[in-house]
Amino acid sequence: MTPRLLLRGAAVYNAAIGALALLNPRPAAAGLKPDPTAFDVFTTRTIGAMLIASGIANWSAGAAPRRGALLANLVLNALLGGVDAIAITDGTIGRQAWRGVAIHGGLITAFGWSLRGALHN
Repeated sequence: MTPRLLLRGAAVYNAAIGALALLNPRPAAAGLKPDPTAFDVFTTRTIGAMLIASGIANWSAGAAPRRGALLANLVLNALLGGVDAIAITDGTIGRQAWRGVAIHGGLITAFGWSLRGALHN
């Protein structure tokens, strides 16, 4: 098996499992714990975001690693900011976590700006 094929296979697997954990976290968490709490769901979504970002990085590792890393970080921060915002509004985590959402927003802007520059070079 070539390294590229291995990375692409890992990318598809990570992204698929990540999407399941992010979009349908209760059944994903229930595989580990029969009755997941709200915090278990929050954690499962966070792990899902990480797996999706890993999938993006693996997929693009051979073709355009710099752009792939920038895109993976942009997507990761966008997903984590959304997961955090949902968890704050439903009371799973405290309101002080809005600072973290703001930091994710700043990182989204920074990675988006860098990605824009990388696409034009």
